[in-house]
Amino acid sequence: EAIKAAMRFVAAPAWKDYIISPDLGLQNVTTDAELDQLVLQWADVDLHGVGTASMSAKGAKHGVVDPDLRVKGCLGLRVVDASVM
Repeated sequence: EAIKAAMRFVAAPAWKDYIISPDLGLQNVTTDAELDQLVLQWADVDLHGVGTASMSAKGAKHGVVDPDLRVKGCLGLRVVDASVM
């Protein structure tokens, strides 16, 4: 249902100058069975690395970020994803 909603969304007149054509074969889908088959064909797992930016105390010399997620040694840069888990 989410894919169908997305297809209806991009088919709205407001997007006509931005969307050239549907992608991934969606233009040929007419039934739920065809949509299911397309989803199975294109579904994939993207593994996102976690724990790659270690957190340590503010004064510690080790670690990539402090408890406020500020990258040590950089001004104005924070890590805000799963790499600090």
